[in-house]
Amino acid sequence: MAKRQGGYRAPSKPAPVSGPGRMSKRTDGTPQGSKPIPDAAYGEQKDFMGIQKGAPMAGSAKAMPKITPLDAPTQRPEEPVTAGAPSGPGGGLEQLGVGQKSMLEDFAALRAYLPLMQMYADSEASSGTMRAFVRYLKGVSA
Repeated sequence: MAKRQGGYRAPSKPAPVSGPGRMSKRTDGTPQGSKPIPDAAYGEQKDFMGIQKGAPMAGSAKAMPKITPLDAPTQRPEEPVTAGAPSGPGGGLEQLGVGQKSMLEDFAALRAYLPLMQMYADSEASSGTMRAFVRYLKGVSA
């Protein structure tokens, strides 16, 4: 007589129920760690294992950057809130390395592509944003 298939099957090794959020744990019994490549070529296994050891595992302290909460006290008490903005106290855009001079240099480099961008801006597939950008680029003095 054939063995019957289907229906409920009780697990032979039941896994514990995982907790919520930070308390959750793997329940499949598979430990996280370096896994070898099956059928690796000569020397490939050693390189692959080295790469895996260099990468932080999920959930480790290295994988999670420290996030500053919004209600935390400032970490730069001497720096004005407007630092990096084009107006107000503190350094402006030059502090970020995106001053007016570098923007003009970027626009000058983009002018070489202006005929192509103009052709696309004139097509029906173009967006209003592209047309506005091409008009702006034409108006910027180098």
